Amino acid sequence: MKKKSEGLIVVLDPPVNPVKPSTTNQESRKEKKMSKEQNAPTVPAVPQAEEIEKKVKFFDLATFELKEATFKASFTPPATFDEAVSALNSLMGSDPEKMKAALTPILRDAAIASQKKIAVGENGAPKKIVLDYIKNYRDIPPFSAIVTTEKGKSPDWKKQYDVQTVRILEEIKNVPFIVNAIKAAAALSTASDEDED
Repeated sequence: MKKKSEGLIVVLDPPVNPVKPSTTNQESRKEKKMSKEQNAPTVPAVPQAEEIEKKVKFFDLATFELKEATFKASFTPPATFDEAVSALNSLMGSDPEKMKAALTPILRDAAIASQKKIAVGENGAPKKIVLDYIKNYRDIPPFSAIVTTEKGKSPDWKKQYDVQTVRILEEIKNVPFIVNAIKAAAALSTASDEDED
């Protein structure tokens, strides 16, 4: 930079612009393409429609005969929070009381699940999760030989089942990968009203 003095005023020459190296058209296109890709907005994944098949048992009130029907329903989860609220509004006819009634069981279950996790603790797993996890071992020897009566056919069945459960648990409690799998399943559990009998 050069300084020029003119009385009390000092004038600075502007800095010299550096010369850009020349680029070919192909390189220029690459730069533009990369710039567009970097600035492109991320598109959220579009939820996929789910085809649900269910069976329903019902009484035909003309004959009071028990019947069964299979039906299919298609459900596409909402892609955004606004879509979810809009669908709920539409379903409930924008009636705040109906919407409150629909949301209350969800909020109730969340409150129960939260306290249940605290009660079970970090190193615990709900009974249902453990029993579901070990049920595959019930058909494997030597555990399969413990239960010799059919469920509901004898009062001894429950005693044998309980002994079988204890034996399976004694075996798996020292196998870290099984214990870790049960802990992981318990951590993911959000059920609030599992059977605890």
